[in-house]
Amino acid sequence: MQTIIVKQYIDAYNDYAKAGDAVCDFAAAAIDNNDMLQFDMDGQDAVSTVFLNTSFGHLIDRFGIERVKRSFRFSNILRSQMDRIRKYFDNYQATYPSANKQ
Repeated sequence: MQTIIVKQYIDAYNDYAKAGDAVCDFAAAAIDNNDMLQFDMDGQDAVSTVFLNTSFGHLIDRFGIERVKRSFRFSNILRSQMDRIRKYFDNYQATYPSANKQ
């Protein structure tokens, strides 16, 4: 299992889009190798749409929503963050139904 400490990416890049791109690159390599991904949310207050689009959204485009969901685990996550991420996946699936077909 690969661990992604979300706050470290956001702090390192100081830009949600760039941090999301970096997470996407790391996560894509892990998913290609059939690894699980542990997203550690410790110290991260919120999850921005820009970050979700450039990380999770791009992964869904590449691998399909079900494979991405199966590859993800979360730790140190607030209820509000989990609700936000679930809503993101639900909205993505509703907007792009073809994301299920990969």
